[in-house]
Amino acid sequence: MRVAYAQNQPEAEMIQGLLRDNGVESIAKRSMGSDVPDFLAAGARDILVPASRAELAREVLTPEPEDGVPEPQPQPQPEPPAAERPWWRRLF
Repeated sequence: MRVAYAQNQPEAEMIQGLLRDNGVESIAKRSMGSDVPDFLAAGARDILVPASRAELAREVLTPEPEDGVPEPQPQPQPEPPAAERPWWRRLF
C-alpha cells in the first residue's frame, strides 16, 4: 500500500530509513509520469509497504505535536498610519 510520496530519491531514502528504524519494510517505486530512467535520482517516488503494516507506517510518518506547546499563530500586522499608506489605500 502507498503510505507516502517523495519528491526525489534522497527524500524517499530518508522516509524509508524512518520506516526501517521502526521495523517497517518498504520499497520506493517511481511514480507514474516519473518513470523515466534518464531522471536518475530526480523524479517522484511512491513509498510502498505491506498492507498489514500500513497503519503502523502512517503512525510513524505522522508528526506528533510538541507536548504542551501550542503551535505558534501568525500575528496580524498592524495597519500603518494613513499618512504612510499609498494614496489609493487611503481611500478605503
